[in-house]
Amino acid sequence: MTMPRRPITGGETHTQAIERLDVAVADQAHRSQDNDASHGTSRELTAAFDLAAANEQVAAREAWVKYIEHGY
Repeated sequence: MTMPRRPITGGETHTQAIERLDVAVADQAHRSQDNDASHGTSRELTAAFDLAAANEQVAAREAWVKYIEHGY
């Protein structure tokens, strides 16, 4: 059985998690624009996969920040 964790905010781990989330969100926005621009081109499938990967990265980073901030 795992004991509940206390939240960690304001420390280096929290700061790095927020920075990584910001980078992932920026990449997601870029991939979304690329995906929109690629419709009807030979890059359409690749851009869609890249956007899906960026979406997953943002979700993972958000989950990590939530875990750090709330302990669950």
